[in-house]
Amino acid sequence: MILTRRYLRTLCGGLLVAAAIAEVSRPALAGAPLPPQFDGVDIKDKLGDRIDLDIPVVDHTGAPKRLADYFDGEHTVLLTLNYYRCESLCSTQLNQLVDALKRLDWLPGGDEYRIVTASFDPRDDTEIAKGKRTTYTTELVRKWAKDRGDDLDDDELAQRAQALQWDFLVAQPGAIRALTERLGYSYKFDRDSGQYAHAPVVYVMSPEGVISRYIFGLGYTAQDIKFSIMDASDGRVGSFGEKILLSCFAFDPDAGNYSAFAWGFMRLGGTLVLLVLGVWLFRNWRRERRRRQVSSPPTPPLVSSESST
Repeated sequence: MILTRRYLRTLCGGLLVAAAIAEVSRPALAGAPLPPQFDGVDIKDKLGDRIDLDIPVVDHTGAPKRLADYFDGEHTVLLTLNYYRCESLCSTQLNQLVDALKRLDWLPGGDEYRIVTASFDPRDDTEIAKGKRTTYTTELVRKWAKDRGDDLDDDELAQRAQALQWDFLVAQPGAIRALTERLGYSYKFDRDSGQYAHAPVVYVMSPEGVISRYIFGLGYTAQDIKFSIMDASDGRVGSFGEKILLSCFAFDPDAGNYSAFAWGFMRLGGTLVLLVLGVWLFRNWRRERRRRQVSSPPTPPLVSSESST
């Protein structure tokens, strides 16, 4: 079980209504029992498993699709599970995701990644999915452009938002169960509130549909997302410098984030020392070679015996 009790305690104070966005402090809840609404809420460890890409879904336009349509063997996929009638936890999660993505040089739909948000609520339809897609793609483009000093008019903003590959999907109950079971994602409907108890997580999927990473909680960072995309792409994404930097960080599966580790920096430092030493030795070898060429007297020409007689 990946989603341990400490994650549930962090969220339990507000999953049902707006208090979910407050993220109650872990120390205060360390010894508190979980409320009954959280019975059965879990994320099982499925790292390395491949999801069923034949699961049928419907996109925001009403077009029937299969999950395979979003996994092309080239692009990493960030997959979130939400329900569109949720106004607390789901909205906070997607807003936090937008705030992290705006700091990346990459937007979904480029050469690096795309995003799929799937609803696990069978009550959600394509109309509400379309509205959610418009809201979050527009917000992402607006914030991304603003951070780079671009002031977009409404038409350009809408055009760029429409071009993003961030799809909001709905599905029939059987398809929802098939997807969530493959992902190891368990949630629970609370009849009293009419809302779902569930956990926020971003699944980082390889281009072939394999679960590569989990990013838990709500405090997403651009670094964690970028490194996760690079890891899932198996070296297809990221500049040389970014790949060098990634080698100094290790993914913590319990925390769901990347942290620097000493051996990585020692390895990088050792590589740099060897590189500098190699350059220094090469330059000294060339300098010594030129010095010998200058200081050596020219070789006299050979005189044949015939020319001397």
